[in-house]
Amino acid sequence: MPSGADRHCQREAMERADRSSSPTEADAPAGERYLLLADISGYTGFMAGVEVAHGVDFSGGVPAAYSVLGALLDAVIDGVEPDFAVVKLEGDAVFAAAPASRLDGQGVLVLEKLRSMYRAFIDGRTRAIPASDHMCTACPAVAYLDLKVVLHRGFAVRQAVGSGSDLLGPAVTLAHRLLKNTIRSRIGTRPYLFMTDAAATGLGLHEVGLAHSEEYADAGRIQGRILEFGEPVSEAIST
Repeated sequence: MPSGADRHCQREAMERADRSSSPTEADAPAGERYLLLADISGYTGFMAGVEVAHGVDFSGGVPAAYSVLGALLDAVIDGVEPDFAVVKLEGDAVFAAAPASRLDGQGVLVLEKLRSMYRAFIDGRTRAIPASDHMCTACPAVAYLDLKVVLHRGFAVRQAVGSGSDLLGPAVTLAHRLLKNTIRSRIGTRPYLFMTDAAATGLGLHEVGLAHSEEYADAGRIQGRILEFGEPVSEAIST
């Protein structure tokens, strides 16, 4: 559960997510969509360290690390828009979607978009470290925050929820489940994009990267491809 200070530092990013989640003419209430989750790795440990160093009430002021997290979430949102519309923020993750018809066959464009987003994330992280005006044993750990991204293609339904909306359906559930995976047991702690075969085939990227599968008790075996963000697009496509 995010703390009060956590919610405070994310407020602007959440407002932007709410605005961008409104359905457009091309985004039907129900249909095939690309479902993207960009998750900040190391977030939970980072937040625990901040609470240990500063306590939970922050009576002396909100640590600079919180505004850094907000800026990093902004970098992700800026990076995926407008091709993907942000559905919502989920703590340390951005959930976004795009109508399948908009991106089918556009694999090179999508890869370039996500790699550009990752570069912006790293640039923001790098700027934040020396700019922080409060240094302690926890705040410098922002340097170790990184990204992992899951991309799936499947049927999803947009459902009104309160004053906003959300996407629902088995494909949405699967995309979220894929954030818990065994990928880093294969590639180490490096940042990555995992595309399911459904997404890779739709984008025309069914032979890129490293073949990988995950298995879940209620979903069976999910096949996909791993691409590391440090690898140039041209090399990924020729792999």
